[in-house]
Formats: sequence, C-alpha cells, structure tokens
Amino acid sequence: MDFDYFPAPQHKLKFGGLYTYHKFTPNIVSGSQGSTTFDPNNESVKFAGEAGLYVQHDWDISDDVKLSSGLRYSQFTQLGPYTIYNRDIDGNKTDSTVYSNGQPIKNYGGLEPRMTLRYSLTDETSIKASVTRNLQYIHLVSNAGSTLPTDLWVPSTYRVKPQISWMYAAGLFKNFKDNMYETSLEVYFKDMQNQIEYKEGYTQSLKDPEEDFVFGKGWSYGSEIFINKVRGRFTGWIGYTLSWTWRKFPQLNGGEKYPAKYDRRHDLSVVGMYDLNKKWKFSAVFVYGTGNSTTLPERFYIVNGVLTQEYSKVNQYRLPSYHRLDLSATLTPKQPKSGKFTHYWVFSIYNSYSRMNPYFIYFDQTGSPFDGSLKIDARQVSLFPILPSVTWNFKF
Repeated sequence: MDFDYFPAPQHKLKFGGLYTYHKFTPNIVSGSQGSTTFDPNNESVKFAGEAGLYVQHDWDISDDVKLSSGLRYSQFTQLGPYTIYNRDIDGNKTDSTVYSNGQPIKNYGGLEPRMTLRYSLTDETSIKASVTRNLQYIHLVSNAGSTLPTDLWVPSTYRVKPQISWMYAAGLFKNFKDNMYETSLEVYFKDMQNQIEYKEGYTQSLKDPEEDFVFGKGWSYGSEIFINKVRGRFTGWIGYTLSWTWRKFPQLNGGEKYPAKYDRRHDLSVVGMYDLNKKWKFSAVFVYGTGNSTTLPERFYIVNGVLTQEYSKVNQYRLPSYHRLDLSATLTPKQPKSGKFTHYWVFSIYNSYSRMNPYFIYFDQTGSPFDGSLKIDARQVSLFPILPSVTWNFKF
C-alpha cells in the first residue's frame, strides 16, 4: 500500500508498506523405474515472510536544485515448517531441530537510506549524484565452477545472510536541439557484502543446496553513455556500458579476486524506429555483450580408468560474445469508421542473422582411454536461432 502527500508546492511525500509471504522450491527431485517410485523428501522447500516500511521526500530547494531523500526499513523472517539437520564429516544426519508451521527460524532486518541530488547548470544541462544502501533477501546463486545453467533462487535463512550493497553514482545530463536529443554520461561504484556462490567441486545432490554455499564480497564499477532521439519520424537510442564486476571468496580461487559470472566488459544497445507513413512503422534492435566469464577444464587425466579433469582458476576464460539483430515491421490497415474495432499486424524476425550465441559449453568424450582412441571435444550449446513471427492485434 502506497500513499502520496503534498504538504506544499515544493515538497512531496511518498510513504507506504508491504508484506509478502514466500514459498521457495528451488529444485524438485523425483523419478521412477518400473513399479519403483523414487520420491525423497525435498528438504530445500522453504517459507518466509518479508515486510517493509518506507518514506520518501522530494524537495525542490530552488529552480536549479532538487533533493530526493528516503529511508526504508525492511525485515525478512524464515518461517517453518522446516527441519535443520546436523551432519557428520561424511554428510550423514546425526541430529535435527524441527520447526512447526509459521514458527520463526531466523530474523533479519535493517535500514536502507537513499539520497539523490540534482543541480541544473542550464535549462539543457544538469548533474546528478546519488547514494543508496540496499538489503537483498532473495539471491540468485551461480556455480563458478561450471558453464552449465545451474543458477538457483534461494531466500535468506539461518545459514544465508542478506546481501548488502552501497551504490554511488554521478552523471552529467544534457539535451540538444530544443530537447530533441537527450544525452547522459554516468559513472558508478557498488560495494557488495555477503555474496553467495557454490563451493569448489559442488555437484547436485539430494541435500539442501545451501549446505554447499560459500560467502564472500564483491564490487563493481563502470561508466555508461546514452544518446536518445525522442522526436521526428526517426527515433531511437544508443546505450554503451563499460564495466567491471569482481568477487572475492576465502574458499574460492585461493582467496584471490576473480571476475563474476556476469562480468560484462562491453554492453551495447542500438535501437532505431522509423515511421514511414500512417500504415507502416519499422524498427531494429542490435545488442552486443562481452561473453560471460567461465571456468573450464585445462587438463584431463586417466585415473584407474576414469577420466579426471583439472580446472582452471575461477572464471579465467570467457564464452564467445553475445550479439543479435531483431527486425520488425508494423502494419496498421485502414480502420473501420465505427471505431469500435481496431487492429494492426506485426511482422518480426528475432536474431535475423541466426547468430549461435553460447548458452553453455560441455565436453564430449568418445573412444576409449585403453586403446588410445579417446577424444575429448568442447561443444557449445546455443538457444534461439532465427525466429520469424507474425502477430495480429485487435481491440473491440
């Protein structure tokens, strides 16, 4: 629930609150063979309650200076039913603690301040600066030791603390030709605590995945340039980001920093839209991004007849870059005079030159190590080649 209050022309207050009840089922394992059914207790199902209260104040200090400040308090509680198991060094369960429905297991909370200052140098030029603190209670966990898509959404629990970040940003904004062109140049730095990844050598099992998590810190920084044409028959924008994202975990990569999985040095988007006439509109979107960093095996050994892999440092390699071009045309035929029924057609091509962008890489093994015919090949898995489509939209 959100409220707006206007105590004076130069002041605007916004305040409100929320509550969300979560149920998380990160993975479900089951199977059958013949008349035998394999349906274990999937211990990773979790429940939580999330609440937040906030207030925000927008203040027009003068015609040239505007200040927006806010404060939010958030709380996240892991709830039962849940069973916490104690395990020995071999992973066998030795004891347990049982929580009933709705019983609190672990509480987290904190303040999230934020502030943005805008100063207008002229009618077309302004500078902005901001600082924000965020608490993140729901996490996307990536496996740094594999290119396979093993990302997992998990909540904060008695083991997993909320991620905390401080973000600082500043930028210069300028319009040209009577505000026909909007441009900006921004820089940012983000400091992150309680980052989460899988431990080295992780393999999926029936136990709760969070028992295999490790925790560390991260930071990212970069700059972005944006050019936007907002009027005329031809409109569109160009956005380019140069950035770095690092992680450092005591239990990973020998304690040395390494690029995060989604570290993307270059990120480019180009969008163009052209109104030919009242019937036809055309658009094109081109995107380019540096490939994700990844960990790959560098050596293979035969140990007791079993192929064994020796991996590189964490995220030492990169997948091929990602890019594609999407095209579309919109046809709006002459509409019925009644106006009660309107319709138009969209003809589009996704990934028009059918770029085989990498999804993940795996290694295929053929032959036998015993007769010298063993061959190991890296194979790339790609999704979504060229995809044409036709859409008819109508209203009545």
